[in-house]
Amino acid sequence: MHSVFFWKDWPAHYRTLWLTLSGLFILSLLFLWIGYFQDAHGIIDWQKIQEQKIVETTVHQFRLGPFELNIPAESYVIFEFLQGSEIHHNILASYVFLTVLVIAGMVLLSVITTLPRFWYYLGMALFILFVAALRLEVVVLFGVHGYLVPAIILFLFVALSFYFKSFRSSADFAVRILSFLLLAAVCGVVIYSSSSIRFPMLHLAVTAYLPALILCVLFIVMVAHEILVSFVYIASQGSKSLRHFLIISTIYLVNVFITCLHEIGVIDWQFLYLNLYLLLCTSALLGLWGFKLREPLYESILPFRPSGALFYLALGAICMITIGQLLANANDAALKIIRDVIIFSHAGYGLIFLTYIFSNFMVMMAENLPVYKLLYKPNRMPFFTFRLAGLIATLAFVFYSNWHQYVFHGLAGFYNYVADLYILQDNEALGQGFYDESRKYAFQNHRANYALATIKSSRLNFEGAHYNYELANGRRPSEFSLVNAGNLFAWEKKYFPAIQTYRQGKKIMPSSAALANNLGFAYAKIHALDSATYFISEGRNANLTRTSSEANFLAMAAMEYVPLRADSVVGIFNSNAPAVLANALALATLFGQPFEIPTDPLADMRLDLYSATLLNNYCVLHAKSIDTTFVHAAERTASDSVNAQYRQALKATLAHAYYHQGNVTRALELLAELAYLDEDYRGKYNYIMGLWALEQGSAAIASSYFMHAETADYKDARFYNAIALTEAGKINAATVAWDSVAKKGDENEKQIAMTMNRILSLSPAQAMPLPDPEKYQYCRYSIGLSDTLSFNRIANSFRNDNYKAQALLDRAERQHKAGNLVSATRYLNEINGLQLSDRDLFNNVRYASLRLLASRMEVPLLEKQMTGLTFDDAHQLEKMLYTALISDANGEHAKARQYFSIVGTWNPYFEEGVLAAADFFRKEDKDKMKAYEILVEAIQVNADSYRLLTAYAREAERMGFSEYAASARERLMAIKAGTARQR
Repeated sequence: MHSVFFWKDWPAHYRTLWLTLSGLFILSLLFLWIGYFQDAHGIIDWQKIQEQKIVETTVHQFRLGPFELNIPAESYVIFEFLQGSEIHHNILASYVFLTVLVIAGMVLLSVITTLPRFWYYLGMALFILFVAALRLEVVVLFGVHGYLVPAIILFLFVALSFYFKSFRSSADFAVRILSFLLLAAVCGVVIYSSSSIRFPMLHLAVTAYLPALILCVLFIVMVAHEILVSFVYIASQGSKSLRHFLIISTIYLVNVFITCLHEIGVIDWQFLYLNLYLLLCTSALLGLWGFKLREPLYESILPFRPSGALFYLALGAICMITIGQLLANANDAALKIIRDVIIFSHAGYGLIFLTYIFSNFMVMMAENLPVYKLLYKPNRMPFFTFRLAGLIATLAFVFYSNWHQYVFHGLAGFYNYVADLYILQDNEALGQGFYDESRKYAFQNHRANYALATIKSSRLNFEGAHYNYELANGRRPSEFSLVNAGNLFAWEKKYFPAIQTYRQGKKIMPSSAALANNLGFAYAKIHALDSATYFISEGRNANLTRTSSEANFLAMAAMEYVPLRADSVVGIFNSNAPAVLANALALATLFGQPFEIPTDPLADMRLDLYSATLLNNYCVLHAKSIDTTFVHAAERTASDSVNAQYRQALKATLAHAYYHQGNVTRALELLAELAYLDEDYRGKYNYIMGLWALEQGSAAIASSYFMHAETADYKDARFYNAIALTEAGKINAATVAWDSVAKKGDENEKQIAMTMNRILSLSPAQAMPLPDPEKYQYCRYSIGLSDTLSFNRIANSFRNDNYKAQALLDRAERQHKAGNLVSATRYLNEINGLQLSDRDLFNNVRYASLRLLASRMEVPLLEKQMTGLTFDDAHQLEKMLYTALISDANGEHAKARQYFSIVGTWNPYFEEGVLAAADFFRKEDKDKMKAYEILVEAIQVNADSYRLLTAYAREAERMGFSEYAASARERLMAIKAGTARQR
């Protein structure tokens, strides 16, 4: 056991030093493997790029005469694909590298102070070269340029070493190490605090690149044969030592040579090649005992206990931390040197070591003697000869591979770090220049080409970015470069080349989830649903892309109108990610489905794209059911300055929610504000307000909205304006509008336009033989209010009771709106006795009857008629009015006030509510202006209402505003005259 755990019999202070430095060595080794498994992830991150698409859905449908009109709203879906970020220097790795390098360097300096005089001077000369290579002048201490300050620092270390060598030669090794470490720490603090440049420590990490790389190569060469040494030890433990040694050595060397040929590009087999870093680490660990075995060769210079052991650990730590830092920063140009030196040295020294064994110990091995004990006491071929021959064999591989390339790769690796420093200092121009130099010296090095590609793509130089990504993927592609190469085509909307690039990447990295997700996204863009679904399913298998792939699937289903049950799909996904829920809500809205997955869209008050889309889609789906509290909370969130970029879309959606709560005033305020602020969407907002005005029965105002939307060339505004003009009774203008639709509309609209123009041009006699649908349209649009004779004659000719009832209902409502309550009542009474098969029509007749009773203030009959009638969401405001009237009649004035405050202000088109509220507050409110204010606010929106203007004129006269009253009466005369001309 003592031969393995040789430090057990060391003095306690030596063991402490040994264990401490062993810990540093092990940490450096672990750091190497962390960098190895991180790969490019140490300097590149995955970014999730979102592409938001609009899915126009229908919030509400309503019938207006013969027309079925849809009120649209915008749901949004989020597609998401992955993109590799720009390179960011792994600062932590560089700091760790510099720290370990300094600590190990101080250990080596301490060892040098124990060497004999010649070797001491030689060691100090090498140390001076090492410090000079650090180029301490670049940190510009105290603002002083030049070599003065670095010379002072170097003098301090040399003086301290000379002190221990000449004056305190008996000083304990621990004292030497601690002294040098303390001096190094002081220098580090001074450099960090007094440097005139940014990132002084990173500058030192960059300048330490070359000396560290040289020491790393020396250590690799030093331990290149140690695995074969272990084979000697293993074979010596049993019988047939020579045969066993030959077998395992041959297997090992064959694999080494195959890997070597693969590295230099001679072969490219589907073969399990040796992991070069595992090969080095194994050699390094075994080399510790091998270096102890070699003590007879160097014991005259330094003893193994503890100087030799500490020297080995310090040099090994430098080697491991250097490689770890190169791996953590994905500096593949420099790693090319490391990889080739590892495999070349193991091949060259391995082959020569076999010669060394056979020349010196073959007979002893054949006799099963413990050769490992005499391994470094040769009797024929000296160990120096083996080292020299091994070096020559290694250099043979180097020269075969063109030794110039290793110089160039070394420079390229250095330029990569210099470029990083300039990028960190926000000097992108110089950074790009050094990346380009790195690319020139190491033509297909991934790091420089990837950095150049990301810089160029950010500047929209797609041609240059394509070129650099192609180079980055030439030899040592990363998953990031493979993905970004395809993304570049996707940015250019070239989805077929993008798919081809992604698929080529999948051949190189078949397990890449990012490539699978992006392939699914690209196939969705070209409507290849089967392929998109296949790759999206593959993307769901990885944590990195699960949410993105699930969101993409639902987004694709919504964009392609795939009839899936949204909440069932989310249940299968078992996901509560905002992007997934948002897309599922859009899909549910599209197909009019309920969505039963618990969702809290207001969980985040500070919105991002995901939560804003979730909130928007939730409000669209539940526009008819969300309560006032939720809507107010959502509006506060949308109005918050931190959510400014989402404010417009959310307020437009919340306007629908206000509308379906009956608060038409607030809904119109929101859309009017947005139309004023955003010219690009002005047509859209006017279009929606026009539809609302049509549904509320104000066709003239609807026409004005549609004219604005038509000016913006928004959707079917021309067609809907023709409907609005027809509904408003402006026959001449409507005929012109229908002619325009007949010329510019689609085929369906042209047919409707021809029919409408024909109906508007008929006489009553010509209308008599029409079928019921067209006869109904004639009654609705071509017979004026005063032409009772024509209407009665045509109404009595209907064959279908439903059409007759609808015509009578329309007539009653028009008479009601004109203030002719007696005529309105008579037409409604004529509907009694008709056999109605349309349930909605039957309910509409009942609603109209209630409105008439409310206008005539027949409260007891109104209360009786309400019994058993269920008010749907569209008639909740009417229910409030009737409740207010009943409460007022019953003396419950506080309750009545509460309801009248709502019905008087929420909907200016709800004339019964406005008029009743004005009457109530005129009688009950101490503020004499309340009734006047209610009427003023209403006519600001519903300016063509004959009843509201009449009430306003009376109220203005009562308040003493004679001029306003006169103006209102003039407007009433104009409306009356216009109606007469139109009909």
